Amino acid sequence: MMTGYVNTNREAIIQIAIVGDSKRLKSVRAIIDTGFTGDLTLPRTIIDELGFTLRGFQRVILGDGSLQYFEMFVGSIIWDGQMRRVEINAAEADSLVGMGLLEDYKLEVEGRSGGEVRITPLPA
Repeated sequence: MMTGYVNTNREAIIQIAIVGDSKRLKSVRAIIDTGFTGDLTLPRTIIDELGFTLRGFQRVILGDGSLQYFEMFVGSIIWDGQMRRVEINAAEADSLVGMGLLEDYKLEVEGRSGGEVRITPLPA
């Protein structure tokens, strides 16, 4: 089980470990965004720091319906105690965990400041 908390802005937050191309670890605080269908977004500064290589561009429809293209990278994270390859979109915003990472997991959020966030694997 992975755990996190709800901050004072009512955002569900978890810590994730990003594994750079040189195997360097960086702990990142990320907001869970159930409206984001991808895996992970990170600020470009973190992507550059960890040495990820640009793999292409990904077309994304934002919440307001507008279409944008984001730089796409492939990297590794430690998720539920296991190394996992993920798609990482560069965005000049907060780090976001999307539904791609939550697939086959149960997300529970206590909807109040200081509330607990729990992510547990679903039975096979």
